[in-house]
Amino acid sequence: MAPLLAAGLLTAAAPAAQAATLDVNYAYVYADKPSEPVGVWYRPRESRNHNTSGLPNSVRREGVGDYWVHLPGLGDSEANRGVAHVTAYGDTASHCLVAYTHQSRIVDPKTGEILSTAVDLRVRCFDTSGARLDSEFTASWTRAAGWGGGLSDFAYLTSSDDHQSHEPPANQQFNSMGYTNKVNYLGTGRYKVDLSGMGNKGLDPKAEKGHVQVTAYFEESHRCKVAYFHTFSESTQVEVNCYNADGVLSDSRFTVTYARDANLVWNPWGAYTWIQGGEVHPDEQWTYPDDSPGTTVTRGVGSEEGRYWVSTPMNGFMDKGNVHVTAEGPGAHHCKVAEWNPDKGIRVRCFTGTGEPVRNPFLVSFAL
Repeated sequence: MAPLLAAGLLTAAAPAAQAATLDVNYAYVYADKPSEPVGVWYRPRESRNHNTSGLPNSVRREGVGDYWVHLPGLGDSEANRGVAHVTAYGDTASHCLVAYTHQSRIVDPKTGEILSTAVDLRVRCFDTSGARLDSEFTASWTRAAGWGGGLSDFAYLTSSDDHQSHEPPANQQFNSMGYTNKVNYLGTGRYKVDLSGMGNKGLDPKAEKGHVQVTAYFEESHRCKVAYFHTFSESTQVEVNCYNADGVLSDSRFTVTYARDANLVWNPWGAYTWIQGGEVHPDEQWTYPDDSPGTTVTRGVGSEEGRYWVSTPMNGFMDKGNVHVTAEGPGAHHCKVAEWNPDKGIRVRCFTGTGEPVRNPFLVSFAL
């Protein structure tokens, strides 16, 4: 059954009401041709290529492990608004990041009128040594504006300074409760993100607490992950650790998105959970939706160590959509999506910093 958010801002029955309250635009893509000829645009398969502008996204390879993702119709008068996430796809220990984002426009040379706009994401992928490597990947971009206080919370930011505490510029962050998000620098490669207004708000202590995804934002090999995150009464705090190719803590910019009772592009059609070990039934407080039959996890053992199948109530829709994965906990371990399908759900793989399969906690999100 598709998720319903009867008590929150978003409702599956009336998505138009959300649009009337807020300006939310998004796009996602599964880049499934990692070794296309350099400079040639291609359109990934339609079922996993979505854009709220109604225009198709496209991908172009610039060189080994170096790609442009073109999202037409989503530009804005304030450059680089929105947030981008990227997750490597496949069975090897590759990882991918956002190198930078760019807004492009076509302007009438006579009148100066903006005829069309687009958002472009520069994505780079690497092997465990830090060398660029052709890799499949998933990417998403979301832009939200306005104020939408409610039980369905949403916040994001792109950090703008990698070595000191700061408040990212207004065009690099969003908070559905109208607060300002902040980044606290804790030391080399360590950060704490404060998302005011994203707390429990006096809800039942057993109420669902939300979900977070993190992506490194750097031009060369870095991996950023959730060290831990905490939901308090009035805020949510996300501890982020970033590592270089040697697996050493290293300063890096990054992107963070937090969502409660919604997916990573802030609509209700999706699923997420936080796998905190080998549990078969994840904690419901970190899992969405709670529809029967619930979310379950099958963990590989022995030669299958570091492999997981995550089955959710949204499995029936998983011939479509977009998946992101973030490793959680200390150390340079990282996780990625290996595949997703309607039969078994989402397959996740986790690796050590040197590329060995490993059992590791992670957060996984599906958006339709």
